[in-house]
Amino acid sequence: MVFAGCGSRAVQYPAAPPPKIPWTGNLSEDRVVWSAEPGIDLLTGAAAVVRAYVESVVVAETGGDIGYAYPGFTRAVPPDAPEGQPDSARDRWPNTEHPIRDRVVGTGRYHILRIDTSGRQVTAVVCGWGYGEATDLGNGTYGSKGAAPATDPTAGLALRWVRMTAPEHSASPPLPNQKGPAAAPVDDVFGGWQVVGYLTADPAMTTNLNPAEWPSASADAQSCVDKAPDPLERRLHLLNGAHPRSDFPTLPPYPGWPAAGAQ
Repeated sequence: MVFAGCGSRAVQYPAAPPPKIPWTGNLSEDRVVWSAEPGIDLLTGAAAVVRAYVESVVVAETGGDIGYAYPGFTRAVPPDAPEGQPDSARDRWPNTEHPIRDRVVGTGRYHILRIDTSGRQVTAVVCGWGYGEATDLGNGTYGSKGAAPATDPTAGLALRWVRMTAPEHSASPPLPNQKGPAAAPVDDVFGGWQVVGYLTADPAMTTNLNPAEWPSASADAQSCVDKAPDPLERRLHLLNGAHPRSDFPTLPPYPGWPAAGAQ
């Protein structure tokens, strides 16, 4: 499918792959819980798009197939830009070349730190805490496979920067609130939004980070450390060594997505 804007070069979008069922297989016992700063509504608008985009990246990368991405992803997210373009435009699509080979259990936690708006340009910063998830190590134990001992307060933290273009004003009604028992949406929840940029940063700021695009990354990382849901001692305990399954409970998805036929 080709989309062309007035005076712009046509963009060739990859054909949508056959859909797969996300949060199955090695992720069948892994779920996501979201939170946000006061004033950010997780159920609609930009925040719902951020949730759908980030979760799509997670399930597609871990599953090794873009078919795991949520409905509408291949329409709402332009293909990666070539070398020479801003970093954020060259990593919009998930890297599906390194799928996980082991079962993951537990609960990943994400927190929308802020959403900045300038005209139709909307940028979100997301904290991600992975210490509540673990790999099946065998013999009934779970932990971080092959990882160096975690000692730093930033261990288990990853940040995401998502830039979107809001839809033009339209008389069409907005999507209903995106909340429910399902781990993934069954319908396209991207609406008229486009995701035009994506950056990730680990605490050492070594991943695809362009300071010019994300000048507040270091400060955002510290905010995420400060807002971690659990004390440092507990986080480091879970990130090190082997543990029983009960240390990594699989919580219901929150706010989750409407079940099939609910919209």
